[in-house]
Formats: sequence, C-alpha cells, structure tokens
Amino acid sequence: MNYCGIDLSSKSSDISIINGKGSQLRRREIATEVSDIGEALKGFGVLKVIIEAHPLAETVAGIVEELGHVPVIIDARAAKNLMDAMKKTDRRDAQTLAEIGRCGWYVEVHRKSAVARQMRSILQARQALLKSNKALSSSIRGLLRSHGIRLGKVSKGQFVEQVKKVTAQAAPGILAALSGMLDAWVVTGERAEQVKKAMVKACKQDEISACLESTPGVGPLISTAYRATIDDPHRFKRGDEVSDYLGLAPRIYQSGEVEYRGRITKQGDALLRSLLVEGAHVLLTKGRDCALKRWGLSLEKRKGSAKAKVAVARKLAVLLWRLWKDEKMFEAFPQTV
Repeated sequence: MNYCGIDLSSKSSDISIINGKGSQLRRREIATEVSDIGEALKGFGVLKVIIEAHPLAETVAGIVEELGHVPVIIDARAAKNLMDAMKKTDRRDAQTLAEIGRCGWYVEVHRKSAVARQMRSILQARQALLKSNKALSSSIRGLLRSHGIRLGKVSKGQFVEQVKKVTAQAAPGILAALSGMLDAWVVTGERAEQVKKAMVKACKQDEISACLESTPGVGPLISTAYRATIDDPHRFKRGDEVSDYLGLAPRIYQSGEVEYRGRITKQGDALLRSLLVEGAHVLLTKGRDCALKRWGLSLEKRKGSAKAKVAVARKLAVLLWRLWKDEKMFEAFPQTV
C-alpha cells in the first residue's frame, strides 16, 4: 500500500505520497477543492490518507473516502513531537504525515457522525452568540466608565433601560452611538435563548437525552454537549477511557516507587468539561439526595469545594456513559451485588 499525507489549510493544501519503503512518489500544492484533491490522489491505487485534525478534516476525509481511499484523521498533539523534530514547512509536514501513516505512529481520531456534528455546530453557534453578547455588554460598560458612569449590577431585563437612563443624564452625546450596540446586545441575547429553547424542545423528544437528563445536575445543554462529544458510547471499553478523553483524569507521574498525581489534564473538549463541572456544582448544591451527592459532599469536607466539583464531574462523565451504553435511567441509590 502507498501512503499519503495532507497538510490542510483553508485555501490550499500540501499533499505528499510515498510508497511502502518511504520513497517519494508525488508532492504538490493544491487548492483545497474536491476536484484538485481527486486529481492529486490519482494513479496510485488505494491510499491510506493521513489527515491532521483540522476544522476541514471531516469534510476532506469524506471526499477521500468517496474517492475509494482510506482516510485517517490523527490527533495533532500525538504528531506534534514528530513534526517538531523536522524543519517546519508545509511540504515537510505533508511528508511527515505520510511517513507517520507508513510507520503507524499515530493516534486515530474518532470521526463524528452527522448528528453529532450538527449538535456540536448548534452548541458552538449558541456559544458564539453568548460570547458576542458578553463582549457587547463589557464594551458598553467600558464606554460608560470613560464618562465617569459606573453602571453597577443590573438585571438583563433592565440593562437597556438603565443604560439609556444614565447615558441621557450624564453623557447624552453618546446615546445615539450606544443605541446600535444595545440593539445588537438584545438581538444576540434573544437569538442565544432561541437556540437554547430549540435544544430543550429537541431533547424532550429524544430517549437518549431523557436517559442522561434523569441524572441530577444534568440538563439539555449538558446532555447535548455530551452526545455531540462522545457520539458513540460503545467506542469506549472502560469508564476511565471516558474521563481520559474528556481531560478530567489527573496527570500521573510514575517512576520506580514514586507516583505523583497532579491536576487534571484538561485535554479534549473544553466546553463539555466546563459544563460537567457546572453540573457537578448544581448536583452538590441543589440536586436531590443520592449516593453521588453524598460522596461529593464528603469529599468536599476533606478536599475543598473546587476539588470536589472536579471529582464529581469526572464521576458524572463516567455515569452518563454507562447510562447511555446500558440504556438505563439514573438510580439515586443503586443496588450493589
């Protein structure tokens, strides 16, 4: 078999094809388009095509698969050391990727289903709206401070009226300029809420979401983010693989008789990880009584609130995986055999 490495970029990509002995067969720069990719891969039979994780990786992998080749999306972190060992150029990166495929020195990334990608896009759209909404709020407050106006704590429902009121009193000359920003702030907030409501509605009609949301502290946002990230629960054999994948497992250093456990790795999906920590906080503070809550509160007394939340988040990640995989609802006090 021959091997191909594609170093992706939005406009153009570099392709390198080598044979089983590592000899260069083709190297070229192409436009990141279907026709160009198809033309560049012609004439070498079925190729194993190595693609580094990238926003376009799923799309290109689909194109490669339709052309009859074998696409493999690899973890960029795992390939970093090999990339750094060589001179950093796009052409060399493509050749290194091909060599990684030939030698098998890669960690394959799970290719998400269309449903999971759609869920992820919806979550990212909502996050972008919230980010814009928060940025607008901060900018408005900053502009007011430059005129000696400190807005203070204001509810979302009163924000626009309060800004207009204090501006009209202290700095009427900037009110017209702020009006556009206030309109944008209202729109981004409303659109983010609409996306959330649609998400909640979809979750109510879904059996998997109902299963996940039977767990205290877990709502539509967490269940949607969890499904979008995990995609297929059966690709994990053990619960600790799930916590490792989500970056909730502690770093471990072991040498001889020395073993040190540090902070969590924080690898994987940052959004889901933060949502799980929020869910753990809700479980510990407002959630109904259950074995997990009792365990978390006990840990909180010994280790403190921050460590307890992270530990409960890790337990939640594994618990949700088991409920999904086994198609079961949450039990507050499960029976042990």
